[in-house]
Amino acid sequence: MAVKLLIAGLSNSGKTTLLKSLKKAYVLSHDGKKFPFPIPHTNVPTFDGVSQLTGLMTTKIQAYQDSFGELPDTVVIDTASKIFDTIYDNCNRKYTGFKIYSEIDLEIKLFTDYIQNVLVENGMNVVILSHAIFDGETSTYSLVGKGSFSKRGGFVAEVDYSSFLEAKNNKRYIHHRSTKYPARTLLETAPDSQLVDDFDLQEYINQIADINSSVETFEL
Repeated sequence: MAVKLLIAGLSNSGKTTLLKSLKKAYVLSHDGKKFPFPIPHTNVPTFDGVSQLTGLMTTKIQAYQDSFGELPDTVVIDTASKIFDTIYDNCNRKYTGFKIYSEIDLEIKLFTDYIQNVLVENGMNVVILSHAIFDGETSTYSLVGKGSFSKRGGFVAEVDYSSFLEAKNNKRYIHHRSTKYPARTLLETAPDSQLVDDFDLQEYINQIADINSSVETFEL
């Protein structure tokens, strides 16, 4: 069973930097800047609709398979929050009134369905990067999102594994279990928090994949 992992954090917290340890990965970068690391990737400055975006992803993943003889083990979405922003802008440009919001929900559903039904179901791990915001009233962090998908909890509600990056006292931490941060894990050996310098994303994905494989053996 493929892994679906969310990694969130404030802007410039180092989310993209974590990707350097990934093996056999493909990155879709829609983050307002060019992807900086030597990993197969596609920079997508803009898109007109989710069908165009997912069609491009399918084409590029096929190009990856043609080049390397296999599908990528992991597909990275960098970042989901920026993709949602573009969906929001596109729908506001194309529609009026309540149709804006119904189309936003439809576009987001098309995107999340693609992640689950095309990527995950074909055995590709998916790492979803997302920006977060801090709520001063509750002293908690939440993901940047749009539409009813965000109100239902966004990707946090759709994944079993969610980690949160935090920069504090000139150090970077990654949280795997927390009530303050959108972070949770089923991996018992994972610490609640650790220094980013001690964290290897590829190793973490491998450990989650091992758990998923063992669980599958009990499915009736």
